[in-house]
Amino acid sequence: MSKLSKISFLMAGISLVCMSITRYILGQWVPFCWLALGMSVLFVAIGIIKDRAFFKEFLTMKTTKEGMSMGVLILLMLAVLSVVNYLGVRHYATWDFSTAQSNTLAEQSIKLVKSLDSELKVYFFYKKGVEGNEENRRSFRDLIKKYQDINTNIQLNFVEVNERPDLAKEFGVDKGSGTAFVEYKGRRNLLQKIDEQEFTSSLVKVTREKNKTIYFTIGHGEAAIDDAKEGLGLNALKVILERNRYTVKLLPLIQDPVVPADADVVVIAGPIQNFLAHEIEALEAYLRKGGSLFIALESQNTANLDKLVAKMGIELGNNYIFNIVDTVMGQGVNQGPVMGSVFSPMNEITKSFGASEVTLFRHPQSLKAKEIPGMAVDELVRTNPKSMAFTSLALKDDGPVGSFALVDQVIGQWDSDPKNKQFSAIIAGDVDFMTNQMLYQNLNRDLVLNSIASLAKEENLISISPKEAQATQLVLTETKFGIFLFAFLIPLPLVLLGAGVTLYMRRRNA
Repeated sequence: MSKLSKISFLMAGISLVCMSITRYILGQWVPFCWLALGMSVLFVAIGIIKDRAFFKEFLTMKTTKEGMSMGVLILLMLAVLSVVNYLGVRHYATWDFSTAQSNTLAEQSIKLVKSLDSELKVYFFYKKGVEGNEENRRSFRDLIKKYQDINTNIQLNFVEVNERPDLAKEFGVDKGSGTAFVEYKGRRNLLQKIDEQEFTSSLVKVTREKNKTIYFTIGHGEAAIDDAKEGLGLNALKVILERNRYTVKLLPLIQDPVVPADADVVVIAGPIQNFLAHEIEALEAYLRKGGSLFIALESQNTANLDKLVAKMGIELGNNYIFNIVDTVMGQGVNQGPVMGSVFSPMNEITKSFGASEVTLFRHPQSLKAKEIPGMAVDELVRTNPKSMAFTSLALKDDGPVGSFALVDQVIGQWDSDPKNKQFSAIIAGDVDFMTNQMLYQNLNRDLVLNSIASLAKEENLISISPKEAQATQLVLTETKFGIFLFAFLIPLPLVLLGAGVTLYMRRRNA
């Protein structure tokens, strides 16, 4: 190769290095990069033309042809691997072998994500150097990846606050501990924490075009929705509803006996004083128009709503239900919280509840369904068959034993008049299960929120029970342990030892 060709190839290499360094430092493509690239191509062309005879002879050599053949095979292999990698990224399947299915999204999340018809933008704001950011980013990426596997319309953006101060200001972010937002069709919501419950709840909020309105009746000693200090208040429930973009309002029917037109759900939570006749008429008028009603009544205090409930096909037991437990002294009455452990398997409200999960109540009364034309009753929650009903909390005399309904759903047309719209109602024989003290126990929160979502005709807002990792237990009987010991634990080391000795002796005598 001539000296001019060597110099040309050297200058071509220097031009490429200059182009790469310029592109890296400036972070973008500038006109100088085109100039450096052009100079590199020009010098390569000069070197090839100058020693074209040398290159022609080099390409006709046998070793060159064999080397080029090998190079082509390598390039084909790289191309095949690239295609396989691309297809693997675009189309793949995952399997979740965990006992609690902790790596799989809930059915409600999957249904909601599949319904996205526009781009969903997810922003994660952070600051470099802040402790815990890398771990938060990794956890958040893993969570969003589960949703992206279902719908490719989800776009995840990691934003460094100091590098994009304009975007941080737009979102009102001034901290770097890891703040995340979800944005869909111009609607935006802040994530409070990194888990499936929070993210799916945020999806519901940004995909809903308008808020639903929940009215709580007042004036009859109902549990107070603004009471956050007392255990029997409903402030915890109010906070959750507002976080799910429900508008919570008070309904003083005693002053104005008309249910507002914007009422999506009316809740009557544990009234003590009786409803007046004109208030009940207002509720009936609301149901005729296809309203949704949630009634939670304490035992032996119907608040004059027993006749209203009876028209729906529900008879109040006016008793106290307790679970029966087995003790060393025999069977006894468990005077603690009552467990509702039998759930309606086909109802949207309870079908996701597991067989080993329970809801907890305090001194609930039983509900009995009656056949009323035009009314369909579904028993959402029942106790196990080992339960007993008492007429008073004194527990003096044994009552009937069996499985008792504690929460029912009623769907029908008021007065069986086909001119009336179809209404929906949830009747519960206890109010304590939805109070501050018990709302977050077991499945209580899910039962309440699922009921509200169903009444508000928002099946996508079904709450998701947190999934907890479960330890895998290995139970070996004496027979199984013997098989494991003599068929695997003892023979395997002996086989490995024998193979090692055999190989050693052969190599030594070779």
